[in-house]
Amino acid sequence: MSQQNRYLIIGGSTKCGTTSVFSYFQFHPEVCPSVMKESRYFLEKDYTIAAGRKTEAGARSFSELFINCSENQIRLEATPDYLYSSNALIKIKEELDHVKMIFILRDPVDRMISWYKFASLNGMIPKETSFNEYVSLQVKEPSSSTPQYLRAMDHGNYSKYLIRYFEKFGVSGVKVCLYEDLKNDPVNFCAEIAEFAGIDASYFDNYQFEVFNRSVPVKSVYLHRLFRKLKRTIRPATRLFPYKVREKLKFAGQKAEEIYITANKQAEETAISISGTTLAYLHNQYKSEASEIHKLTGKLPDWNYHT
Repeated sequence: MSQQNRYLIIGGSTKCGTTSVFSYFQFHPEVCPSVMKESRYFLEKDYTIAAGRKTEAGARSFSELFINCSENQIRLEATPDYLYSSNALIKIKEELDHVKMIFILRDPVDRMISWYKFASLNGMIPKETSFNEYVSLQVKEPSSSTPQYLRAMDHGNYSKYLIRYFEKFGVSGVKVCLYEDLKNDPVNFCAEIAEFAGIDASYFDNYQFEVFNRSVPVKSVYLHRLFRKLKRTIRPATRLFPYKVREKLKFAGQKAEEIYITANKQAEETAISISGTTLAYLHNQYKSEASEIHKLTGKLPDWNYHT
């Protein structure tokens, strides 16, 4: 271990609000965010996210992803797939002396539906693919070459991945949060994370919470993919500017995104049809997940599946 700075890493899970939470914390005066959300620094080079690391030249150390940080600020990064990566688990422990891990979990079936929308929206699956078909594509155990969007069902079995982090970092180094709590009470949700990180929780008392990275139906998948690529290109550069300038750029970016969404949004969202057979199959897949999370954390999610 060589890096003495304090780190807070949002390590999972995908489609559980990690982009929103990263955005809520990035301007906290006691936080210094990474040059981009989801740097993927600790993932294996051949990890199944097609883009691999987002660092253009490949940072030589994790600390290079943080610019103009003061010594007393906690460094914040978020890569949801760290939860599922054995390499990330080992490398984070080896490289960072002072790190705390955050994992946000969501009702596994709701998460599957969100992944289906995201995969369809971004052209990963044909738009005519039904949710039932999307689930059937994932019935087989994923292999090392299975792409991320076809691991969604397996990745909903959070406990088998989480237990490794608890074993490595201990209860004091891992905090598990629930997406449902984020939706229902974002102030308390963020305050609990702030207290866990050792920073001022009152920052969120009068905070205006917004939802980021929401999956909405679009007229053109191609245009949406171009827009997402543009955002990924621009965002790292904005971190080079001072705090006040970054706040204004963030506001301008939000307004630009609102204009884009209005222009490309499909008039009506097609209702997702789920067969009773598919729903029963998913409920059986996740029937013990809430109790397993309870064993690990003492927190019992309200995911009541009956088969």
